[in-house]
Amino acid sequence: MKMPPKLTVKERQLVAHQLLEASKKPYLVRDMPRTILYLTVEQAAKRQDLIPQFGR
Repeated sequence: MKMPPKLTVKERQLVAHQLLEASKKPYLVRDMPRTILYLTVEQAAKRQDLIPQFGR
């Protein structure tokens, strides 16, 4: 299985400095390298292609 490329330092810094609503959590999208979506639990529940990136 081919691994998606890692984020660059610049990409990680941009993501880290974005302002987000407290209710939104980060999710990686399967088969879309370097794609991070910030969604509410309700929005994420409607999708099957997400990988949560937060602890419970």
